[in-house]
Amino acid sequence: MRRKSRAVLRKSGLAPSGPVYGRLVDAGRSLPIPAAARVAVSTAVLRRPWKVPVRFDKLLVGAQGGWTAREFADRTGDMLWPSTPFLDGPHVGLLRLADEHADLTDEQILGSAYGRLGLRCIEAGGTYFGGADEAGVLAAARAFVARYRGEEAPGAAPRPQQSGPQDPVLVAPVRGSDRFQILDGHHRLAIAAMSGADGASVVAKWLPVTTPLQDLLLKMSWLDGTHELYQPIDAPELETGWTTVRQCTDRLAKMDAFLAERGVSGGRYLDVASCYGWFVSQLAGRGFEAEGIERDPLAVPLGKAVYGLPDGVISTGDAVEFLGGHDEGRWDVVSCFSLLHHFVLGRGSVSAEELIRLLDRATGRVLFFDTGQDNEKWFAESLRGWDPARVERFLRENTGFDEIVDLGPDEDARPPYEDNYRRHLFACVRKA
Repeated sequence: MRRKSRAVLRKSGLAPSGPVYGRLVDAGRSLPIPAAARVAVSTAVLRRPWKVPVRFDKLLVGAQGGWTAREFADRTGDMLWPSTPFLDGPHVGLLRLADEHADLTDEQILGSAYGRLGLRCIEAGGTYFGGADEAGVLAAARAFVARYRGEEAPGAAPRPQQSGPQDPVLVAPVRGSDRFQILDGHHRLAIAAMSGADGASVVAKWLPVTTPLQDLLLKMSWLDGTHELYQPIDAPELETGWTTVRQCTDRLAKMDAFLAERGVSGGRYLDVASCYGWFVSQLAGRGFEAEGIERDPLAVPLGKAVYGLPDGVISTGDAVEFLGGHDEGRWDVVSCFSLLHHFVLGRGSVSAEELIRLLDRATGRVLFFDTGQDNEKWFAESLRGWDPARVERFLRENTGFDEIVDLGPDEDARPPYEDNYRRHLFACVRKA
């Protein structure tokens, strides 16, 4: 019963590891109660009663303009704001700029990440330390630089939204990682970092937060609330506590070498079951007109955020319908990874033979393909007989390619899945 209850909570997103959890924590911080009362409750109940040392390279930027990090990300459409390392953020960036230029111009400030941050707060419907226009942002920036340089006027009154001299730097742990999100104190921490310190003693909340990126990943249909990545994502809060199940770089290296050997350097590329869009991004970077088809609509905002994919390159829907709705040989290069065995197991809308024929029909020159095999512990019985030789025979019997080349196994058989994967990548070639 306990396990079942946990599963229900995870699927609903209400579990501490689920995507709704972080929003509930944020909602608690945003309750419409007087500020003094909220601070009193926070100090007495929600904050740890001691300071903790935190290295600056473990901090992520957070709350801005009176909004939580998640609220700011939602208002500005910047999902990765709460995933930004503090040392790469706008506050440290402005002080670095000030070190390079003794007399910062208005244009330099407004063109900096710090200036853009202030303007984004205003455009999102708020203010930036009381400023509601460019002049207000410039005033906040120049006061910050003056404070860093020791030029701030003694006894200067704090600006609106500015913490008092007795307020502690406040952070919250980021769930499932070794990072902390800054709740209050970006400017003080930036001055300390640029003054040579590598960390600070801060007050930490008891309750952890999650980032919008973590929340979106946990909603993806095939993850079922697990902390796993099926394609590489470079984000600090995912470095620990999240397992990259499919390395992808191993298959891409084989693809690169094979395409170079065969003189294929461009054209149209399609990734079927494109997941987050990593292969689409990589092939686009190699000069291909790349696109993908993925069943989960959440892949679209994720790919745009983490890989910078433009609108329209990832289509969402059923792969069978998508492939059947396009002209023969439309794509020069096609890839389809870890999809066919679902059809072999009867989970698809057509037979495995029909799926591979659709892939054959869509491919102009090269199809890169892999599927589940019987060497994998979880498929030892259900895919019995599906070894690399059987997969190659299946490809020869059900497609019209001129050449089938076994490029070898993947490198994904590592803990916690050391008894699985080692799926062979095949290149199916149609001669010009």
